Amino acid sequence: MGYSSTNIHFDYDGQYAKSGDDYEWIPSDGRLYGISFKTSSLDEITYSCLKERICKKKRIDPCLKRMNLSYIPLVVEPKRQSYILDDEDVYVYLTSVNKEGRRSILHVEVIEEMEQQSVVEKESSYGGNYSELASGLPEVEGNPGALTLFPRIEEAELYLPGAERVENVVINGKNDERGINVVNGEADERGINVVNGEAEERAGEGGVDSEGDVDNSMGVRPSSYYVELPRVAKEKPVVKEWEDGLGLRLFQEFESKEAVKHIIDRASQENCFGISICNSDRGRYVVKCRGADEGCKWSVRATKINKSEAFSIRTYRNMHSCSRVTSSTGKKMKVTPRCVAAIVHKDYPGLYETPTAKILVGLVQRKLGVEVSYTTCLRGKKQAVADIRGDPEKGYIILHAYLYMLEKANPDTKTSLVVDKNNRFRYLFVALGASIEGFEYMRKVITVDATFLKTVEGGCLIIATAQDPNLHHYPIAFAVVDGEKNESWKWFFTTLKTIIPDSTELVFVSDRNPSLIKAVGEVYPMSKHGYCIWHLSHNYDDFRERYPSCARYLDKSVEVKRWAKCHFPGARYNIDTSNCAESLNALYEKARRMSLLPMLDTVIDKMSEWFNRHRKDAAEGPSSRKLVPLVENKLHKRTPKGSKLTVTPLNTFQLEYSVIGEDGKTYSVDLQQKTCRCRKFDIDKYPCRHAIRAIIKCLQHDKPLQLSDMYDFISNYYFITTWAKAFRRTIYPVPHITHWLVPKEVAAVKCPLPPDYKKKKGRHQEKRHPSAGESRPRPRPNNYVEKSEYINVSYVFSYVS
Repeated sequence: MGYSSTNIHFDYDGQYAKSGDDYEWIPSDGRLYGISFKTSSLDEITYSCLKERICKKKRIDPCLKRMNLSYIPLVVEPKRQSYILDDEDVYVYLTSVNKEGRRSILHVEVIEEMEQQSVVEKESSYGGNYSELASGLPEVEGNPGALTLFPRIEEAELYLPGAERVENVVINGKNDERGINVVNGEADERGINVVNGEAEERAGEGGVDSEGDVDNSMGVRPSSYYVELPRVAKEKPVVKEWEDGLGLRLFQEFESKEAVKHIIDRASQENCFGISICNSDRGRYVVKCRGADEGCKWSVRATKINKSEAFSIRTYRNMHSCSRVTSSTGKKMKVTPRCVAAIVHKDYPGLYETPTAKILVGLVQRKLGVEVSYTTCLRGKKQAVADIRGDPEKGYIILHAYLYMLEKANPDTKTSLVVDKNNRFRYLFVALGASIEGFEYMRKVITVDATFLKTVEGGCLIIATAQDPNLHHYPIAFAVVDGEKNESWKWFFTTLKTIIPDSTELVFVSDRNPSLIKAVGEVYPMSKHGYCIWHLSHNYDDFRERYPSCARYLDKSVEVKRWAKCHFPGARYNIDTSNCAESLNALYEKARRMSLLPMLDTVIDKMSEWFNRHRKDAAEGPSSRKLVPLVENKLHKRTPKGSKLTVTPLNTFQLEYSVIGEDGKTYSVDLQQKTCRCRKFDIDKYPCRHAIRAIIKCLQHDKPLQLSDMYDFISNYYFITTWAKAFRRTIYPVPHITHWLVPKEVAAVKCPLPPDYKKKKGRHQEKRHPSAGESRPRPRPNNYVEKSEYINVSYVFSYVS
């Protein structure tokens, strides 16, 4: 009868070492051991059972070793150790396997060897040390740690010279007038030290009590004469000196007094000690420990540096001698937004998207052990963002320097900043050099859309994006304007024209915004402009039934060539909607709540991530594959069906053929012009089923000299080599402001002021208003409960009874 089993391999005794961002296990001897659990359920393998089997395998006593079990998960990057502490961790380890069914090696880390609980290494129940008792005494055969008890006093004298007959032995106490003390002292010439005691003078001659000696065959007192009293504890100091964890140095400088206060406040909260401010003015800041009355010498003194706002540490005593019990619990500690921001920076370094203020309340409580309000956490969250790129107002002050560093990090980048007559911010245009260069290898279809910003200044974010042949986003340019107006749209397209010239091959796809349509016609007269069919087709049938006259007007006013690909005069390819730009708007939803510079950082970081990912995708494919994965897969599926169609040559010199499709209709295919009656070959620029059949006929029988395979009939935009060129350049983020090197002529440019705005009443609008005919699900009330499909059993029972 067969049964399943679970096998675990482990290595014993080693340690972890950090290598870069990863941790690796360094074994002590390099050996692997294996254990097997013959069970059909992983739930039956418990933590205690696992440790017991490991100890049994190594033949060690579990009471003598303290071990930690851990492993490096296969699914975690960077590699870090995961410790097993309970049964749930064991189950996670057993079920964490890769695609091949393999699990990580279990690491057994020996922390320390416990003390052997032998008699000679522990204290007796009355406070004596057996090791001292046994020193100089003979060992018992077979048990070297046992204490020897002498059957006769004469035998004891052989091993303890000068020992006399001990009368009235008193353990852990003082003798009375009839005996001697044998505790807490040393033996003199008249007595014997048995357990950490001093021998005193015996009362009476010979040290014999009134009752006399009890002579028995063994020559010792009966057991009733031995009395055991409570153990005497050794006195220990209550609190030793401990370090504050502040890590300051004498003459260390800080940019301001607030910086000194912040680092001291945070250290006091993290290390749980109270502080008292002795002196705080414009020129100095002096604090001491709250336990100074108990004799604690901890203190910090910082003074202002002449002709500067910086402060320097002049006195620093880093050791405490007080107890945290008294110095940290007597007065409530206050948490500032700066402390909250410091915690956010520590756990989420360099990130704009951090946990909500509600989550930060619990995080601060766990980190500092101090209660904090929701508003303080919200202000600290905003402060953390401001520390990266400055507050919203400061963002406009350093905008020129930011754009300079962006152009320096990404050569050939195009930026444009426009202010009004009052030097207030109006327009900003950014097009990265990598996108400008890569657009040469993209299909010349640009999707344009605008979405509103969710800050107090308002405004709109305009995005112009292309789509690579594998249907990925390819942002070209983005701009921040005051709204979707005639002037703002015309300025955007005029600036865009400096990097993408007007051409008959160029196609724009957008919604039917009147200002946008007007600007495209004025700035790009040679280009073609198509409409997003989603905005036209949304609830179109319902709209026609409800408003027939309006529907007839739309049929006349909206030209078919504007939205139908088969009638569109330009090369629109597969792009029917403005979904590319719309999805980017949704992607940057959180970024649109940020101020100007953090929003730009988020957009650039996302573009850098996409370029790196698609660059790897283009390089990882097999060398034999020439087309992008999307087109390769489509042709792979079309070829079996297309090869079975009926084809008739019409003109082999002009490469014209007639193909009967699956629907029974006849389709004319012109391989020289790369067209088909179904129009898919014309629009997509790679063969349809009818064209595939004609190409097979052409290559197998007609064999033209200028054509060798099917790839000759496919547009160059779909080749992997072209795709890779579009993403070959790297997009670099703007470094932190502390690393900026801005020339004097850039720093001398007058900084723009924030845009003039009037704060609206109420909450900020975060969702756009639905367009005409657009349906949205009705919001459910807070007390809404879905109807259960199950019957209330208690109700049935009450009804039956």
